[in-house]
Amino acid sequence: MSSQRHVDSEEMYIKASALTKLAAAVESTVRYKSPPPELGESELLTLATRHDPILLENFKGYKVRVLRNERHSVVLVCNAAGTHALLEDAGCSGPMDRNRWMGKPEPCEFSLDTKTVCGKD
Repeated sequence: MSSQRHVDSEEMYIKASALTKLAAAVESTVRYKSPPPELGESELLTLATRHDPILLENFKGYKVRVLRNERHSVVLVCNAAGTHALLEDAGCSGPMDRNRWMGKPEPCEFSLDTKTVCGKD
């Protein structure tokens, strides 16, 4: 179990930096491009990164999820199996929000509330 759980911290810090850019692109798409509400997570990620596909390619081998709440979004990066959360970032905030790979393993579920992090605009 421990080798499976081992997460390379240097890689996670690099991914965290990449995630802030991906989360900002998703936030911009949700906020300004009014994608249809029924658009799925992967379709929304594709739409948000169409101008710069490398934003999403940085996360090959990971499960990437998107939470939309009105005009804001949160991007969650999990391990490839989709069992453990690694990084979570709300696109409305500048810094990376949560390094979830630190500490005890957490399920691949959202923990950020956009209204708390982003306000109600």
